Amino acid sequence: MGHDAAGLSGGAQTVGMGIFDRARRRPIRRTGDGTYAVDLDPEVRRLVGSFVDQLRELLSTDSELLVRLFPPPYGDDRERNEGYAVLAGAELMELRLAALDVVSEHLDATELDEDQLMAWMRSINDIRLVMGTMLGITEDGATPDLDEEGTAAYGVYEFFGALLETIVAALAD
Repeated sequence: MGHDAAGLSGGAQTVGMGIFDRARRRPIRRTGDGTYAVDLDPEVRRLVGSFVDQLRELLSTDSELLVRLFPPPYGDDRERNEGYAVLAGAELMELRLAALDVVSEHLDATELDEDQLMAWMRSINDIRLVMGTMLGITEDGATPDLDEEGTAAYGVYEFFGALLETIVAALAD
């Protein structure tokens, strides 16, 4: 998630949905003891780690790509939005960075507790929101017209969507 509109890197060309096909079971699932088994391919773990690092770096900027992570709560009321940012901005940033830290610390884990998996869910969702902004994806569901690099990035966006869906399903079990 580099700092420009074309800034996604980290294996966009090599990721395929087939990485979820192992043994035809979900790669993240609830176990009998209330924890969550995590059976992700090493390539997936590297990709997640790369994007977590990129998001952490992007959060240290004032990039317009962060607009969906920090939407203005009061629409076009600049003064109220700035006041809100002063009051809540640091806490929201701390929560996002803490979730990214949990993912980084447990990137190679084969088992997560619910709080750790929730951090994964929040971080993967944040990555998707930033990628969606970068790709020009809107709420109307229309696929944007993309060049070759954008098409590869869109594949990664879709991959993170599938991973997020897997996490949500595991939490719902």
